[in-house]
Amino acid sequence: MDIPKGIIDFLFYLAPSLLVFVTAYMLIKSFIEKEHKLKLIETKILMQKELLPLRLQAYERLALYLERISPNVMLINQHEPGLSVKEFQQRLLETVRQEFEHNFSQQIYVSATAWSITRNAKEEVARLINVAAASLDAEAPSYQLSKRLFDIMLEREDFPTQKALSIVKAEVAQLF
Repeated sequence: MDIPKGIIDFLFYLAPSLLVFVTAYMLIKSFIEKEHKLKLIETKILMQKELLPLRLQAYERLALYLERISPNVMLINQHEPGLSVKEFQQRLLETVRQEFEHNFSQQIYVSATAWSITRNAKEEVARLINVAAASLDAEAPSYQLSKRLFDIMLEREDFPTQKALSIVKAEVAQLF
């Protein structure tokens, strides 16, 4: 079977053009992909520049929250003479809940670990308040609840808010 000379001549002239086209296509495609990757990297760097201050602020707010719900701070800030154990317990639990709700949006900017340990610290503080209050007469003066909570804190080697705070600080240190 003979291939007509016109087809052979056509393929002969077409081959270099196809080779140039494929080479140009590959070069342009490679260039465009590289430019796209560079744009993505630039965008990511810009996002990091914008996001870093927000993340730091979120970590600051979590640290402040953990300090505020730490019983030794909270007992002093929330104490009011004349309250019963039951009333003081409710006030302390409400403070923990309100502070948490106020900082709820910070979970977007912090790691899952930091948020989880913060939430666990909140729950542990609430549990300790309830345990301490349950061991006392509901109508007793509020200072007894304070004393009981301080006793519980002294019995424990690591307190949940301090543990959470150290994790938050470690994560902030990793950002730099």
